[in-house]
Amino acid sequence: MTLADNCLTLPRSRPRQSVAGSMVLGLIDYAAGKGADRAGLLALAGLSGAPQDRDRRVPLDRYITMHRAAEQQCGDPALAIHFAEDSNFADLSVVGLLGYASETMRDALDQLNRYGRLVTDLAIAGPARFVLTREADGLWLTDHRIEDPPFPELTESTFVRMVAGTRQFGSDPYASLAEVTHPDRGQGVELSRALGVPVRFGARRNALRVSEAWQTYRIALYPRYAFALFCAHADQLLAELDAQQSVVGQVERAILPLLHTGTVTIEGVAPRLGLSTQGLYRALRKEGTTFEALLAGLRHRFAQGYLAQGRASLSEIAYLLGYSDVSAFSRAFKRREGVAPGAWARAHRSG
Repeated sequence: MTLADNCLTLPRSRPRQSVAGSMVLGLIDYAAGKGADRAGLLALAGLSGAPQDRDRRVPLDRYITMHRAAEQQCGDPALAIHFAEDSNFADLSVVGLLGYASETMRDALDQLNRYGRLVTDLAIAGPARFVLTREADGLWLTDHRIEDPPFPELTESTFVRMVAGTRQFGSDPYASLAEVTHPDRGQGVELSRALGVPVRFGARRNALRVSEAWQTYRIALYPRYAFALFCAHADQLLAELDAQQSVVGQVERAILPLLHTGTVTIEGVAPRLGLSTQGLYRALRKEGTTFEALLAGLRHRFAQGYLAQGRASLSEIAYLLGYSDVSAFSRAFKRREGVAPGAWARAHRSG
């Protein structure tokens, strides 16, 4: 068994979290239509010198600052919800085009997991960002984005866009209940209206309870050859995004094939990146971390993913992550979570 056998994707590194320029410009244009200062918002986003560069990446922290300024200038604290309702995802990103060119809604979800980094490149805990689990009360779609820094507007707009984008393709309501980890910011009624479902605030996860039928809803708004063209363009953009990867991200990718050996060291990884040991220490320090912290964090995020997936035993997880035995894995996991891995898995799979 390997990491790849379990279909886990490498968790995104927090130093490189970013938002696509097309999404940023879309929000700025929308806010400007409601009276916001377009030039000022462009400056906050760092796009003053390239206001038409839709493929440019905007750091997540700058986007959050710009977003909050737009809310204030528009006098609309629910701006994220309204933007998600009123805009067409296909006008903002090739990921939206891929969704509308997919055969079914389930295919569209697969494309979102494959190419979603082109929209928002975020830290993720677990397998793919959006994971379906069948639970006692129905089928749940959970967003595994790590909420660091906290940005509840992103959760709200993501779910609203999902619901709004699905309504034209099926007769059954897409969702029947929503759960979000943040408290009601005063927009609870508006969020519930936009989603068309009750919302549980302060929950342990960000998730939608979705209908069984939605996965087979037919889409295919564009011909099949267009889907291939969109994929080729998206693959090129992903390659360019990876080329801009932080040192942390490069180290994580270098560690991945070595993780199960249990002998991952900075001395062994540095040459793989063309760096000396001291050079890698300095590079990681500039990004606010250490090799030891990075390795521990990577192991833990993969552990969460395997446990949430439920496909591997504790002994298999311990091996895949390079622990000497199950006890060592359990101790390390409990130090970070406060509970044993088995208890954590039950809580995160049972709802």
